[in-house]
Amino acid sequence: MLRTFASAHVTGEGVASRRGFLKSLAVAGGTGAISLSWRDMLLAKAAELKQAGKKMILLWMDGGPSQYDTFNPKPGSEFQGPTQAIDTKVPGIQIGEHWPKTAQVFDKIALIRSMVSDERDHFRAIKLVRTGYPIKPTIPYPTWGSVVARDRFDPGFDLPAFVRIGSPRIKTRDVNSGVLGPRFESFKIAEPGKLPEDVHPTVPADVLQRRLALAARLDSEFAARGSARAAREQREIYDRTSRFVLSPMLDVFNLDKETDALRDAYGRNAFGQGCLLARRLVEAGVSFVEVINSGTLNDQGWDTHKRGFKENPILAGETDSGYAMLLTDLAQRGLLDDTLVVWMGEFCRTPKYEDNAGGRNHYSEGWLVGLSGGGVKMGQAIGATDADNVKVTDRPIGVSDLFVTFCHVLGLNPHDEYTTELNQPLKLVEGGEVIKELF
Repeated sequence: MLRTFASAHVTGEGVASRRGFLKSLAVAGGTGAISLSWRDMLLAKAAELKQAGKKMILLWMDGGPSQYDTFNPKPGSEFQGPTQAIDTKVPGIQIGEHWPKTAQVFDKIALIRSMVSDERDHFRAIKLVRTGYPIKPTIPYPTWGSVVARDRFDPGFDLPAFVRIGSPRIKTRDVNSGVLGPRFESFKIAEPGKLPEDVHPTVPADVLQRRLALAARLDSEFAARGSARAAREQREIYDRTSRFVLSPMLDVFNLDKETDALRDAYGRNAFGQGCLLARRLVEAGVSFVEVINSGTLNDQGWDTHKRGFKENPILAGETDSGYAMLLTDLAQRGLLDDTLVVWMGEFCRTPKYEDNAGGRNHYSEGWLVGLSGGGVKMGQAIGATDADNVKVTDRPIGVSDLFVTFCHVLGLNPHDEYTTELNQPLKLVEGGEVIKELF
């Protein structure tokens, strides 16, 4: 076993490369020299992972959650509706009654109650809060996960830098890697615990390698005819994909490796199991994980226009366990300090609701963002709205401020630029300031 580890490639800093380390494990495992659990593998390369930089998990509440029924209830307001406020673990902070488990871990959440933006249309708002930029027809700005993947990209790492779990409720409103291209697109998992069917090779490894070699020759011929850049990017995708499908790290996607008790604690629904998979992924070294929460109420997600009084408790019930357990699990494993967890949607809901059913329209003043880990000061609420949630009365925070703060946590310079295929320089974030109360 010691000889096997000694043969792994080591950098000048004394850290084994991911690729060399995993190859050593695979070879040793194949010869029966070692028998390591997934946990042992992670512990063995913990020093390397620590150098890889902080990770981020985005818990995306697709559709725009109601602030009254989530984390900014207004007891006594004519607009509150039937949801009651309950105390949290942090004195003085109350949230909606349908989040009892989240209430008990609120010391692990820094809640912003004063987000403001100008967009109240789903399509435009999603583009804004997922990229940090308002829509510009000539520039498809990349989603933030792709920006992080670009910075964290490691060609020797077997897993994708950016993994998305779940599906957006309306695909035409989705945001992809945009001008950053396919290299930094997300790897998509529609159902947590189940890999896409085309991941597992349908032929033996040697046959796959021969086919890839043939593809490489064809790409070379294509490049020789003047398409070198396209061929190079295609070659990179083939190389990364083949390494991925043959990697022992694929086991990270197998939720059956976790105990039934832990899976139950996360919640036996798509969002809860997605949160569990997110923890496994950041533990394995994935830099950005997105968990989409679109609920089980057809395709509306949190876009509760008609029956909010009935549907918001259902949506909260599907989200509460996963959110709370993710923060608890990360903290217990020593991962929360190096992982930023962000809970948010594209906006909130109007104070006025329709009839007695509780449907609310789109609203972009006083929407919510929860931040945990990554070094932020948790157990606090930042900003405030008036007694009816109509106007922000304290500390309005814009989208650019939020993205500059993401950069601060992740160790990125918001003024750094990247170049589009048309040689247009773009900053990671335009404008904005760090939200100082978080640090």
